[in-house]
Amino acid sequence: MISIDQFRGDYVDRFARYYLPPTSGSSLGGFRYLTATGAFFANAMHNHIPTETGVGHATLLTGSAPAYHGIIANNWYDRETGKSVYCVEDPKVETVGGPSKPMSPRNLLTTTVGDELKLATNGNAKVVGIALKDRASILMAGHAADDVVWFDNESGGFVTSTWYAPNKELPAWVRAINAERSFDAHAGDTWEPLLSKESYRNARSAPGSPIGAYGVPFSHTMPKDLGKKLNEAVWRSPWGNEVTLHAAEKMIEAHQLGKDETPDLIAIGFSGNDYVGHAYGPNSPEVMDMAVRTDRLLSALFNFLEAYVPGGIANVAIVVSADHGVTPIALQSLQDFKIPVTSGVESRYRKAINTELAKKYGEGEYVAGDGGQNVYLDHALLSSKGVPFQEAAEAAAEVARSIEGVFDAFTRDQLMKGAVPNYPFGEAIANGYNAKMGGDLIVLEAPGHYGGGFIGTGHGSIWDYDAHVPILVHARGIKPGKYLRRVYTTGIAPTLSKLLGIESPSGNVGVPLVDELEKGPTTP
Repeated sequence: MISIDQFRGDYVDRFARYYLPPTSGSSLGGFRYLTATGAFFANAMHNHIPTETGVGHATLLTGSAPAYHGIIANNWYDRETGKSVYCVEDPKVETVGGPSKPMSPRNLLTTTVGDELKLATNGNAKVVGIALKDRASILMAGHAADDVVWFDNESGGFVTSTWYAPNKELPAWVRAINAERSFDAHAGDTWEPLLSKESYRNARSAPGSPIGAYGVPFSHTMPKDLGKKLNEAVWRSPWGNEVTLHAAEKMIEAHQLGKDETPDLIAIGFSGNDYVGHAYGPNSPEVMDMAVRTDRLLSALFNFLEAYVPGGIANVAIVVSADHGVTPIALQSLQDFKIPVTSGVESRYRKAINTELAKKYGEGEYVAGDGGQNVYLDHALLSSKGVPFQEAAEAAAEVARSIEGVFDAFTRDQLMKGAVPNYPFGEAIANGYNAKMGGDLIVLEAPGHYGGGFIGTGHGSIWDYDAHVPILVHARGIKPGKYLRRVYTTGIAPTLSKLLGIESPSGNVGVPLVDELEKGPTTP
């Protein structure tokens, strides 16, 4: 399972002319190899809100949704502690290999394909996960995985936690990778375009983008001093993904994946694309360059598997998808193309709710926290003023609807009773609301409007540009072709489960992406 962070669904077709050919002699290509030999679901969507990293990665291999798997946002408000919760944080474990906060899959309430594969094989299947982002590797690999690692910017190496390494020691292959200090090697290096200047003629540099020099061709130089700033800069470059691929290959070798008759699973997250996309936007030359370079990385991985796995890549099932898409740069859309959009929607409706509820009920900070589209009101404050929670929620929703850039808002009571207008995305709203952890109301941004700040861009909304991702499946039994019917990312897990002959994950709500499996070659 390969997740390319913030790889919007149009990138497969839009940049196809710059991708490697399906095959060249004995060498395998990247995206075009998959589209030639596998099924390309070009109209695939995430069927939930918010369209965020933790949520999307949790969905990919659980076949579930936030309402069920419990990862309702990257961060959400916990009423019991009165604090924000990060989706994979876990104070009950310890970090192994670095000083970063401890992480685990404890908050993931359902099983993954890897968990089910472990159960079905009495633990004999190997399940591993790797990404720069902790929430990517952990939430795809799941609870029962053998090795799961992520990158720690403080130490400049891959780390894990005692959830996966109870002996409090990094595996030997991880220690060897860390000893290479691959990020340090890029101190002072400059990221230049891979292709000719003419190739980027349809790309547009992002106005107001916070990092580096702009224009075509672009040029971004890494800090010269070693440490956290350099590591963060490498994440926003092609080199972070290159380090991930190199480590993934070592991980495959260390666990001898695919070397016996029991199926194994590796989940790989290419996190760098997300950081580049946030900074420069989906129409930038940087994002195009990252997509083309990711194609080369996929090619390298496929050729590695062709040589490493007995029987070659024909004996490897491959799924490529993404955790979410991305909103165009609002400032660019407005200034360059006269498209009416706004940014900063979240801060505006939060401020308005506090202001209006203070006028109505007396002074106070009525919004206690948020997470994704969830807004949590301060119940203690409302109780002290004798205000019923439902009344306050209805008033807050009414205020939110009046804010420019807000499409609609719904109270918890409306959501629990199903009293939501018959929108075509009503199921995604329901899938995103968790009855135990959800807020007093949810607020949806209007089309084209971005909830975050005015520099760069982001994602999280219900609209296609944030929900649309590719699904490419290369596997024996999957009929090749390009499919335009709408499918959902919840279909990945049950499809893999059917290919493996195992049960779908415990919280699965998806349906397989194909109606029937073609009969492939008979194997002993």
